[in-house]
Amino acid sequence: MATKRPRTTVSFDPEEYEELQEWAESEFRSVPQLILAIVKKTLIERKEQKQKNEDK
Repeated sequence: MATKRPRTTVSFDPEEYEELQEWAESEFRSVPQLILAIVKKTLIERKEQKQKNEDK
């Protein structure tokens, strides 16, 4: 069954994409899986920082 999650498209310079490919391969992931992991980690960090700022 297809997921109903929103999708987006990102374009990279060839050099940037090559670096992402190398990184993904080193973690046994595909580039899209790597990008999703990076975005999720960044969103968690952003949420934590926002919470710290609100607690002040």
